[in-house]
Amino acid sequence: MKRLHFKPTLEPGLKAIVRLAQLHQYATDLVDGERVLIGPALRGRMLLNFPAREPRDVLDSLLGEGPAGWNLSGHEDGRSLLVVSTEGSGVAFSAIARILEQVAPEAFLKPIAFEPLPGNTLTAISRSLH
Repeated sequence: MKRLHFKPTLEPGLKAIVRLAQLHQYATDLVDGERVLIGPALRGRMLLNFPAREPRDVLDSLLGEGPAGWNLSGHEDGRSLLVVSTEGSGVAFSAIARILEQVAPEAFLKPIAFEPLPGNTLTAISRSLH
């Protein structure tokens, strides 16, 4: 997976925003090298999607090791849009798509605005697509 820098803006709905925020919290809160708390909405979603697996194992496989590489924020104009911004060394777009598929599939029901961000991983091919 190639790590890239990009900023998708989505409209996933309030419940999905809560689950994504809980996932980000889980991804960034480490105690003694271990992720600790899973929010109730996120735990419920993982149990619904993967009833035979431990939610922590599912989330760890979605997130991988190391820093998340992305952050969440609201949109500047105050609408109910969520912006996912890459940070640090970036993240593969496929990883974000997989997270959305499992945690917030509602995000795919409405158009997603994708904005590539300048960085050392932006190739000539990706620049030519936008």
